[in-house]
Order: sequence, then structure tokens, then C-alpha cells
Amino acid sequence: MKKIGTLALAALLYGGSGCVPLSEYQALERRFAQQESYVNNNKNKLREMERREQSLTLRSSEQEKQLDLYRARLEKSERLRQRLEGQLDESQTALSLAASAPREEPTPTLLPTEVMGLQVNPATQGLILETGVMFPAGQATLSTKGKQILDRVRTELSAPQYSAKRIRIDGHTDDNPIKRSGHQSNWDLSSKRALAVLHYLEQGGVSSDRLSFGGYGPFMPLVSGSTKEAKAKNRRVEIVLLD
Repeated sequence: MKKIGTLALAALLYGGSGCVPLSEYQALERRFAQQESYVNNNKNKLREMERREQSLTLRSSEQEKQLDLYRARLEKSERLRQRLEGQLDESQTALSLAASAPREEPTPTLLPTEVMGLQVNPATQGLILETGVMFPAGQATLSTKGKQILDRVRTELSAPQYSAKRIRIDGHTDDNPIKRSGHQSNWDLSSKRALAVLHYLEQGGVSSDRLSFGGYGPFMPLVSGSTKEAKAKNRRVEIVLLD
């Protein structure tokens, strides 16, 4: 195509005006070649732009489908959120009503100052089990001596005067921070020790519907003071009988 165009141009130049200087002819030929290259380059760019436009159109269609999918998911999530919000409001209302309703706190059974050789906390009416005897230091696994004491307690709890009463087991610690025992806090240790006592009584035949437990950490000390003796007294488990 280029060669034919060049020959035609040469014929026109020579035939139309007689003689054209070679340099001028060559210059025109170069300009023609440049122009033809420019046109071809623009054609290539146009084709590339058309391909990009087609690709963008396809991508736009796919993105629109994705957007529709996300919109549907969002609407579904919003409906679920609204439903859960309604359920939460209902639950909060029920809890508020329950909290405002008068409740009867169980009354601890009055005990002698000593039962089976165990001291009784006059403030809580709880049988005091010193954890220094019941558990190895820093642990929540009952010692052999602790199990022997609980065997006697379990027998006493089965007596007619106590057999219908509920049993609450309260764990207490001193105020020394937990360091190397593997327990998260004094709350954790006191709860685990109370639970260990509960499980042992349950395994020994005490009905599980009579049992409950709690952990109080160092916040209900039996005695005040920071001496070793005071701290030892505060490390304890109490068994409280409830009417």
C-alpha cells in the first residue's frame, strides 16, 4: 500500500510539473511515511481504546452484580439487627422487672460457735475450713486432710436437722497478689477452691440441687491486719447452711 502510494506521488510530481528536485521528492516521501505511520499509530490506539472500553463495560457489569449482592446482604443483615434489637429490648425489660421484684434472701441457719471441732463465723454462720489445711499452698486441689474433714462434714449435713437445708460454699483468700500459682487472680483461686469443695460433697452423695458456691477473693476478711496469722485466718472456705 505504501509502495503504490509513493509511486503515485512520484508520477504526479514528475508528470504534473516536469521536473522536481530529488531532495524535495525525498522530503515529501519522508513526510508521507511519517503521516502514514501517524495514522496507523492512531488506528492502533483507537483499537486499544475500544478493547479497554469493552473490558470496562464488562467489569462494570460484574461490579454492578457484586454491588447488588452486597446490597441484598446488607438489607438481610439490617433486618436481622432490627429483630435482635427488638429481642434485646424485650430481654432488658424482663430483666428490669425481675430486678425490681422483691426477693427473699435465704437466711443462714444459726449454728453453735463450734460444730464438729470447726469454728463458726458469727457474721455469716459459716463453718470455717482453713485452706492451709484443706489445700496445698496456692492450689485448688483438696489435700488428704481436707477430704477427711469434708467426709465428717458430709456426714453431719446428712443428719435430720440439716438434711433439708441448702448449702452455700464460699471461698476466701488473703490480699496477697497471685504470682506463680497459675491462677488468674484471688477471685479465681477462691472460686476454684469453693468449687472443689462442692464437687467433693456432691461426689459423696450430697444432692446437687442443695449446693451452690461463690468466690469472694480477699474482700470479706475474717479478721483485719497484715500479719501472717491474720492472713492465714482469712484464707478459708466457709460452708453456710441456708433455711
